[in-house]
Amino acid sequence: MKRRFSIKVTVIGLFILITCITATVAISLQYYFSREQALHTALEKYQSVSYSMGMEVREQDQIITNVTKLLADLGRGFERFDDNNIARNTFANLMNDNPMFYSTYIARGDGHFYQLINLESVDGLRANFSASAEDRWVLVEIKQNHAKNTSFYDKDFKLRQTIAEQSKFNALERPWFVKAKERSVYKTAPYLFHNVQLNGQTFSSRIHNSSFDSVIGVDVVIASLAKEVKENLGIVKTELPVQFYIYDESGSLYASSEEDRYSALPPITPMDLTSQEQALITATGPIEISSQTDWPPLDFSVFGKPSGYFVDLARIVSLKTGAEFKFINGFSWLELVDAYKNGAIDILSPVANNATTRSYGTLSTALAQFDFSIAQSSDKAIKGGTVDLSQLQGKRLGILKGWSIIEEIRANYPDIQIVEIDKLHSALKALHNNELDGVMDLSIILQSTIEQRFIKGLTLNTVESNDKFAGASSFHMVTKNLDPELASIINRAISEISQSEIQFIRDKWFSGDSPQGIVPYEFLIDATSDKTLRDKLSQFEADGVSYFGFVQQIDLYEHGTEYLGITVPTDELLDAALSNVAASTLGSAALLALLIPLSRLFSNPIIKPIHELIEQTVTVRKRQYLEVSHVQTRIKELDELSKSIKVTAAELASYEKQQQEFVDSFIQLIAQAIDDKSPYTAGHCNRVPDLAIMLAKEAENASNGSFATFKFANDIERREFKIAAWLHDCGKITTPEHIVDKGSKLEANYNRIHEIRTRFEVMIRDQVIAAYKNNAPYYRPDEDAVLQQNIDELRQEFALVAQANIGSEAIDESTVERIQDIANKTWIRYLDNRLGLSPEEERHLMASQATSSTPALETLLADRPEHLLAHPNKIEFDPRFEIKMTVPEYLANQGEVYNLCIGRGTLTAEDRYKINEHIISTIKMLESMPFPDELSKVPRYASTHHETMKGTGYPRQLKGEDLSIPERIIALADVFEALTAADRPYKKAKTLSESLKIMRFMVLDEHLDKEVYLLFLQTGSYLHYAKQHLEPEQIDEIDIKDYWV
Repeated sequence: MKRRFSIKVTVIGLFILITCITATVAISLQYYFSREQALHTALEKYQSVSYSMGMEVREQDQIITNVTKLLADLGRGFERFDDNNIARNTFANLMNDNPMFYSTYIARGDGHFYQLINLESVDGLRANFSASAEDRWVLVEIKQNHAKNTSFYDKDFKLRQTIAEQSKFNALERPWFVKAKERSVYKTAPYLFHNVQLNGQTFSSRIHNSSFDSVIGVDVVIASLAKEVKENLGIVKTELPVQFYIYDESGSLYASSEEDRYSALPPITPMDLTSQEQALITATGPIEISSQTDWPPLDFSVFGKPSGYFVDLARIVSLKTGAEFKFINGFSWLELVDAYKNGAIDILSPVANNATTRSYGTLSTALAQFDFSIAQSSDKAIKGGTVDLSQLQGKRLGILKGWSIIEEIRANYPDIQIVEIDKLHSALKALHNNELDGVMDLSIILQSTIEQRFIKGLTLNTVESNDKFAGASSFHMVTKNLDPELASIINRAISEISQSEIQFIRDKWFSGDSPQGIVPYEFLIDATSDKTLRDKLSQFEADGVSYFGFVQQIDLYEHGTEYLGITVPTDELLDAALSNVAASTLGSAALLALLIPLSRLFSNPIIKPIHELIEQTVTVRKRQYLEVSHVQTRIKELDELSKSIKVTAAELASYEKQQQEFVDSFIQLIAQAIDDKSPYTAGHCNRVPDLAIMLAKEAENASNGSFATFKFANDIERREFKIAAWLHDCGKITTPEHIVDKGSKLEANYNRIHEIRTRFEVMIRDQVIAAYKNNAPYYRPDEDAVLQQNIDELRQEFALVAQANIGSEAIDESTVERIQDIANKTWIRYLDNRLGLSPEEERHLMASQATSSTPALETLLADRPEHLLAHPNKIEFDPRFEIKMTVPEYLANQGEVYNLCIGRGTLTAEDRYKINEHIISTIKMLESMPFPDELSKVPRYASTHHETMKGTGYPRQLKGEDLSIPERIIALADVFEALTAADRPYKKAKTLSESLKIMRFMVLDEHLDKEVYLLFLQTGSYLHYAKQHLEPEQIDEIDIKDYWV
């Protein structure tokens, strides 16, 4: 029979279905048309922003250009320095109106240099100059004799301080001076300013009709330019995730909106320097070191800032030594070499180790070593992965201009046509266009350039070493005028650079995603050579991510072929564009969704009781059976199901209680079996839980010290603690009884003193028989004084041995010596000692090579090889148990002399380990049991009661801070029960006062926890326990103040 539905259900169902279909169609149409409109608007806005940003960049450039021209026109008025305030005030007024200007200056052809620096042009600039908060301007003047004066002025040009020093700076060698022309403005590429290590750009122009061939310069910090673009127009106002890049046709970055990713270094540990070395470094001042602009990833600049592997090595040396390295860049390599030779630079770095560079001066310790490679077009490349330079005879080989290897190759391979190139990426493009047959450089340089500039169709071959050319070269710093001692310190610092520090910068610069100062997208580079990609919005993909990009050509730097690239991820642009669409769509959906609760309202009579039944099943799953309640409902089936769940919960509760009672009784049975196993531990496993539970309750009620935050979360945790207390000595079930019950030193399953007494008896009888043999038949031994003296001596010696066997007192060295003297006495054995043995005993005697020939001369006491019992298996502890116990060499040492000479007690080291081994057995037994989560701490609680607060306990040598309060409580309960137990056959039961005195000493000795001990005294738990388990004569009167600590 088909199932029938009520009209109520049918109407509600149809209403929901029709509502959902209508809502879906309406919302889909609204979303589609709104999305199209929003996307169109967003793309128009983005393109408008891109145009505006390009205009903003050009406008900023034009402002600086116009200012530079204006100053050049006015320059003759103050180039004579008759009144320096004219130049100063003019510069200050211009920089007040243009706060992004870092500095303005004039450089005369006679070497006189005059510069005004704006301390508010860059955040943190005052710290770079060590200027005060009141300082507004820094005036730098360098005269023809290189005397430099640095003056600090406030906003009203009141002089605060002037610092006089010598300077190596020569404006006449700077590109902005050399290339400046009249009536035009020269713009440098970004470089590092000489006063402070800030990267920026210089605008310069030669003063018209100058009397001193003077040049006017204006400096702008790259960070200020980028900030100005952002604040005036860009990313903040557009509310779009826009990134902009200013770069050249090769992709090299001049400026961008991205954060600096180039300055990170690993933690550096400074070198240990003597006071003389520190003084030398301080007196030396800044050390000028070269830095190239276009040799990534080893030595290059990003936004004019020195970067790369060798730059980081130099920075690490600086941090290790405390020497200040001042990087000089903005020059070509040949210009840097000339500056070094002229003394304008202290260190030239990096240089390859060859005859040319060795002529420059003293090479430092090697910084690194790299292989040479040759790049060739893939279709013409030499096969095999390596190449010998002789294979390039008659070929055109491109090498960077200034490379010291050029002369070496020309001398050894005259048939190779070497083409000196300015830019590596240009040479690789020429190679791609078959204008060169190969390009040679370091492997890491070629590989990085090809990858970062997206050049395809090239193959790299490693250069082979031979007697004419080394295929790899080490790289160094080179100096000639540096103090030899300072150079030695630098060499030491290079040698002390750790492998981890080297690995850090290798990962930073040589990994696939390392920063190289190149635009991150091939589209931006393609747009430099393809005009159809410029001045319009284009969509492209990079690494599987879609972007919108916009590229404009701008004229900012010295060549006038720079570009502004702007990118935004497509998804983020769409997200921003569609946020309003999504909001309106969600609003419509929300209004339509208001109809859904009506249908739910009609379904409540069924849904509500079902949800309540689900909650009851969750209660059952949590095993909170007694909290299951009956669900009220008018639906018969659900009512019956609710009653069934409640009955089931009651049955489960009863079953769980039975299981717990069974487990508890089984645990108590184990504890009772251990107590019954030996009278030496009688009642211990039963009494320790009583005291531990009593103390745990007091700890929960306490509100001071560590107990303020201690409380079991529930009865389950209390049961967990109780079970651990019952099982704390469960491992003793594996401990041999003859060791636990060892009441004398010679016991080993029986007391061997009887065996030794028999030997003494034999010796006495031997002496009596010998006396009879040596005398007449009427001889009376009891009248022989010598014989009786010998017999008395043997009796005394046996008495000494028997007393030592008891072990009730510590024995001294004299007693040990007497026992050893007694042991050396001999008697004659006439019977074979191998007769009547078990197979195992026979195997042991054979392994120990014991003699069986008779008659045999035996010592009265002996430590024989057969007394040494080896471990049956190699003892190794599972690392997860963290056991730190020393395992003796043998399982047992039953040597008679060895045992009799035990210093205190009756146990040897082997016996003591065997007894202590019970805690290892406890750990193994409990860790192997599948305790449920609520009992997971049982193995830990049960296995730490022999640990001490100072870490001298066993098995893990834990300290107090490693032990929880429950663990400390069980430790104290274990000790107090052992001290007061009256059912131990080997000791007399101690009174309360004796026990507390011993425990007080154990607390002072950091054996027991002080707080648990004081709780034990303060709450009277010791007395409650005593009344339950101690004999009346043990409970003496005490004053707990006498036992306070």
